[in-house]
Amino acid sequence: MQALNQRLIELRKDKKLTQAEFASKLNLSRSAVSNYEYGKTDVPDRTVKDICRVFNVNEEWLRTGVGDMYRPPMEKGHELVELVADLVQTDDDFSKQFIIEYLKLSEDEKEVIKKIMRNVKDYL
Repeated sequence: MQALNQRLIELRKDKKLTQAEFASKLNLSRSAVSNYEYGKTDVPDRTVKDICRVFNVNEEWLRTGVGDMYRPPMEKGHELVELVADLVQTDDDFSKQFIIEYLKLSEDEKEVIKKIMRNVKDYL
C-alpha cells in the first residue's frame, strides 16, 4: 500500500498541477509540498484537511489509501456546513469576524460586498 506522500503525488498529477501550482492553491510553499512528497516532513493535520477541502478529496483515502480518491460532490448546504465547521476550529479571527459583520449588513449593503467579491474573484 502507498504511503501518504505517494498519494499526494498521485493527487497532484491527477489534477495536472506542478508542485508550485498545488502549493499555491493551498497557500503553501513549493518546498513544503516537495518535502511532503519526498517524505522529508510529515503532513500536518491542518494541511490534510485543507487538501481535502480544496480538492474535494476523501480524507480516508488520503490518510490510509482506503476508498475513492474523491468525495462525491456535495450539495451546497452541506459544503457550507463543512466550511463553517472548519473555520470555527481555526484561529482565523479575521474571517470569523468578516462573516459575522457581513451577516449584520442590510440587503443593499450585501449587494455591494457581492459585487466587490465578484471583481476580486476575477483577479484570482
